[in-house]
Amino acid sequence: MTAEATTDGVKQGRRRAADPLSSRSLRLWLGVLGPPLFWAAHLVLGDLIFELGCSAGMRRPAIFGLSLRSWAVVQTGFFLGLTALAGLGAHFAWRTVRGRDDGTRLKRTQALAIAGMASAAIYGLLIAFAFVAQAILHQCTTSL
Repeated sequence: MTAEATTDGVKQGRRRAADPLSSRSLRLWLGVLGPPLFWAAHLVLGDLIFELGCSAGMRRPAIFGLSLRSWAVVQTGFFLGLTALAGLGAHFAWRTVRGRDDGTRLKRTQALAIAGMASAAIYGLLIAFAFVAQAILHQCTTSL
């Protein structure tokens, strides 16, 4: 196998990942699977921030000089932005193929794009709801 054949294979793989009609389309799969993963990471990191910041060994409820509420807002905004980008990628893939008529590949692409947009909307709302909780809940208090 020559070096040219290897580089051609890599380029072809990249083209397949960028083509929305490909079953390996990064935009489509990130649109579908990205938002639930971002929500799960948001949930775990949000819990970790308050578990670490409110532990008995901390002198004041802050991490690296930034309050816990500030960390929560930053990480919520970050994961909400990632979710929105995943949804936009799925939306642009859907817009690219919406006027075509190509059979099974097209239907798969349209279904993944719509699922990606729906996934981003649902999980985006779940992540955005954390802004409400940060506004009304008190930090470092027990539930009893």
